[in-house]
Amino acid sequence: MLVLGLSNMRDASAALTEDGRILAAAEEERFVRVKHVTALPVHAIRSCLHTAGVRLCDVDAVAVPWKYWEVRRRAALVLRGMLQSAQLRKAKARRSFERLGQEWKELMFLRRFLSRQVDGTACPDPVFLDHHLCHAASTVLVSPFKQAAVLIVDGASESHTTTLARADGQTIDVLSRIPLPHSLGQFYAAVTAYLGFVPDQDEYIVMGLAGYGKPVFARTLRDRILPLLADGEFHLNTSLLDFHLARLRIFAPEFLELFGPARPPGGEVTGRHRDFAASVQCVLEETMLHLARHLRRMTGLTRLCLAGGVAYNCVANSRLRRESGFDDIYVPPAAGDSGAALGAALWLTHRRGALTSRTPMRTAAWGPGYEDRDCKGALDAAGLDVETLSDGKLSEKVAVELASGRLVFWFQDRMEFGPRALGNRSLLADPRREDVRELINAKVKHREPFRPFAPSVLEERAGEYFDLSGSSPFMLFTAPVLPSARERIPAVVHVDGSARVQTVDEYANPRYRLLLEAFDRLTGVPVLLNTSFNVNEPIVCTPEDAVRCFLRTDVEWLVMGNLLAKRPGLPSGSSSGTGR
Repeated sequence: MLVLGLSNMRDASAALTEDGRILAAAEEERFVRVKHVTALPVHAIRSCLHTAGVRLCDVDAVAVPWKYWEVRRRAALVLRGMLQSAQLRKAKARRSFERLGQEWKELMFLRRFLSRQVDGTACPDPVFLDHHLCHAASTVLVSPFKQAAVLIVDGASESHTTTLARADGQTIDVLSRIPLPHSLGQFYAAVTAYLGFVPDQDEYIVMGLAGYGKPVFARTLRDRILPLLADGEFHLNTSLLDFHLARLRIFAPEFLELFGPARPPGGEVTGRHRDFAASVQCVLEETMLHLARHLRRMTGLTRLCLAGGVAYNCVANSRLRRESGFDDIYVPPAAGDSGAALGAALWLTHRRGALTSRTPMRTAAWGPGYEDRDCKGALDAAGLDVETLSDGKLSEKVAVELASGRLVFWFQDRMEFGPRALGNRSLLADPRREDVRELINAKVKHREPFRPFAPSVLEERAGEYFDLSGSSPFMLFTAPVLPSARERIPAVVHVDGSARVQTVDEYANPRYRLLLEAFDRLTGVPVLLNTSFNVNEPIVCTPEDAVRCFLRTDVEWLVMGNLLAKRPGLPSGSSSGTGR
């Protein structure tokens, strides 16, 4: 059974599965070059169909992770908000009309839109599924667990923000739900806006900033904004902190009295802002632990499947791993709304009794891939000097350049699904260099200096550098860097002594692993600094995207498949020493 899953909400995406086997999955933002785009994912759908060699009319079913007509809870909250204040009335009405005019209109006429816009062939009738059950399927049905507790935490589904469930095989039984407006995702988004960043987009910046502060506001946030309740529940005091108003940078006077004025976008980041970020992160982690421990008691199970947008908070994930009572936790690479498209395809396949293939997801490389001839065409069109090398020679050459302090863009195989660059669309550097953050920000990223860079490490060697329990293939857990290793890899150590680790095994990314092994042979360190291949844009998708991005920076080398291109004007034999 061939099923197309799609989401036209924020982080629009598409996925294609056959009897539960993943064929392709990709986010629309990579094709239209707009971060977190809300759109009908026509380009992502075309990419998935092209990868599988099929047309839209060949698809047996279309699955959507949203029952758009279930609006009773939302409508009641909108009406209540309209009675509270003119500001809230305006904010909620504006958002409702935005969704009605785009996302919900697209869903109401989805079959017609897809038949016209994808490839001109007929589209089967779409099936609309419960949003949180699709999130649950996106983790349960690709996890290595036969039985697991399930925790879904995000901004909001049709009516709920949090779901606690139990999974046995392919069956997912909901145990309890927390309704709107009590939302951890909306809480974190609102405080992201208060700190002067973009809500529903820059939460990871707040998570990084938190490492620089102390949680001095945590008790007040817990008492006044987000108190914990019995039976694993929590309450969000929207009279003091309302997500819809925060999106418009409107905050209650009492909230400002408690925590001070909001930071304007682009304003100075002060000690108060750092402490507030630390406090918010602390409260989020405590609430997640509260939920997980309750779920552990309810189910008696020792394994946890986690998904929803809040599951991108890798610091909170790590506390769950250490302190929740679960022996193991699985988080898929696309834990947020983009992954719900894949979950919808898998969940519909299960519901129709066709889920005959259930393989644990060990790689995130489900996007489009390109042959060396495609890459060569893009490089030649830009007039770049290109050298073709075998896998072994390429790894050795790039390892020498990295060890010499050079930066390398690394473009390989199929694009990753989810927000992390995991060695297919990456910018790589030597983690031993203390100045590498400044170097990358000067040559490439131009981003906030408090944001950390992440390490990739050979999986079997991770214990030599990190206090990490289990693997972390999708960079969704942090771990303390061992004191003995901090001076060896200072570029990837956050201010709090942690790192957001990616472990690389022999299966998920063989060519990236060869490079790590070559760097280890040369330097004795099986670790590379790995950040995303982009500059203030979505991660690059095509060879043309990669070449354009490369030429906008001062990065010395671009690797595409087995092709090595150097920056124009970079002298031959440019390696010079170890950079240490």
